[in-house]
Amino acid sequence: EMTHYACNLIVDHWIEPYFDTSSWERFDLSCKSRDATNDQVLHDAVAAGARVGAIFKEPTITPTAVQVREMGLSKSYGSPNGAMRRGWNGI
Repeated sequence: EMTHYACNLIVDHWIEPYFDTSSWERFDLSCKSRDATNDQVLHDAVAAGARVGAIFKEPTITPTAVQVREMGLSKSYGSPNGAMRRGWNGI
């Protein structure tokens, strides 16, 4: 949660005062959101990044088996960073 807080500070203090962010698309890539949407939110974010050509992404985690149980997730999802790289440039 600290990275979420830090990213909000960056956007609030160093980006929004200087740039119009009203047209930004926002996606919740938290483990809970990815689980609730069966990872559709990640696919939507990858598609938006490919369409727009840029993203601002806060750090995320790839949960371990223990974290999957602790968070009550249905399964572990792969790295969102890897999905984004593959979706944008095939790496």
